[in-house]
Amino acid sequence: MIKVDIVNEVSRIAEITKVKAEVAVDAVLDAMRLSMQRGDRIELRGFGVFQVKPRKRGIGRNPRTGKEVRIPPGRTIRFKPGKDLQNLG
Repeated sequence: MIKVDIVNEVSRIAEITKVKAEVAVDAVLDAMRLSMQRGDRIELRGFGVFQVKPRKRGIGRNPRTGKEVRIPPGRTIRFKPGKDLQNLG
């Protein structure tokens, strides 16, 4: 599923135009993006949790050349599915 599919589903379920659905989806995604940039945790009950975690620096290896490459420390986003999402299967 891509963003267009999400917009179409929101439009269908909420019975609103696709333009309004796209504005709503963009607003939600922008709010989530800004929150994660600040390092905040996003918890959507029944769906899951998005959390910004620190990533350690390390040494990787270029698979083509075999040369070692330094990996700088940074931040990464982790997603932990909620109970309802885990029990789909």
